[in-house]
Amino acid sequence: MTGSFEVNLLVVVPGILGLLWSVKEWISVANVKIDGHPDILANQDSKAKTAAADIVSEMIKISTTIQEGAMSFLMAEYTYMAVYIVLFSIFLVFFTGVPTTIAFVVGSITSILCGWIGMKIAVFTNVRTTHQCWKNLSAGFDVAIQGGCVMGLSLVSLGLLALFALIEIFKAYFDFSSSQVMYEAIAGYGLGGSSIALFGRVGGGIYTKAADVGADLSGKNDYGLEEDDYRNPACIADNVGDNVGDIAGMGADLFGSFAESTCAALVLVAASPDLKDSWAGQMYPMLISSAGIVVGLVTLLTQGIFYKVKDMPDVEKALKGILVISTVLMTPV
Repeated sequence: MTGSFEVNLLVVVPGILGLLWSVKEWISVANVKIDGHPDILANQDSKAKTAAADIVSEMIKISTTIQEGAMSFLMAEYTYMAVYIVLFSIFLVFFTGVPTTIAFVVGSITSILCGWIGMKIAVFTNVRTTHQCWKNLSAGFDVAIQGGCVMGLSLVSLGLLALFALIEIFKAYFDFSSSQVMYEAIAGYGLGGSSIALFGRVGGGIYTKAADVGADLSGKNDYGLEEDDYRNPACIADNVGDNVGDIAGMGADLFGSFAESTCAALVLVAASPDLKDSWAGQMYPMLISSAGIVVGLVTLLTQGIFYKVKDMPDVEKALKGILVISTVLMTPV
């Protein structure tokens, strides 16, 4: 029988590894220099170096504009979220109690953090992926995967560690009549994640759809600017909306799904006569998530061996290959 200490290690260590890997990949993306590959282009054309400098300057200008717009929108959205968290917490205190309220606040803040990390790494990676594709498709794909796994791994790792810390704090500082009652209070963690996901997905979605309309109707019809022309202000707004809705909102949405399913599984485990009496049994839902982090790391390490990216069709094969590898490794768990 696995002891409590070993179970705790199996939950915590993968979460820490996931965060460390996220930091490593963020640093790898940051080390990509946006210089237009002057050495490579100069060998192809003597005038290419000067042209590349102008293109790089425009790339940085556009990406900075998108990044600033995304941050401005996100900060405004988070202000409304903060008001909602405070008001709804007051409601929860009276109707569900302090423990559930604490779990709700922790879930909300963790969801916000996951969305923010996703948005930051996305706008940081986008221009570098484009720049590396200028060199070759394989280099661009590698940067895209590095940037994408930052949000994926940090999301699950943060969610897992925050939930585990919440369980330990509740065990130490609150007196519950049973483990089932405790896990029912912890279900507020999932509620917080889902609430923030609603704001992120709907708010960002409305914004980007409004930008689409502006790009199509006003920009295209009134001024003759194509929808994806960077001179079309709605094009920039559309890209901002994609980041805050499809990335920051999706990050919060994924966290909400993770938190809800894990909390629901914990409540079911606490009600099971066969599982509730052992710590390993109670932690089984979280052990699945920690195993998923390890599988994700192994997948990232092995994907490049089995699926090489040289041409456009290889990109789809590589992405599907990541799914195949992770599925094969995770199924026995």
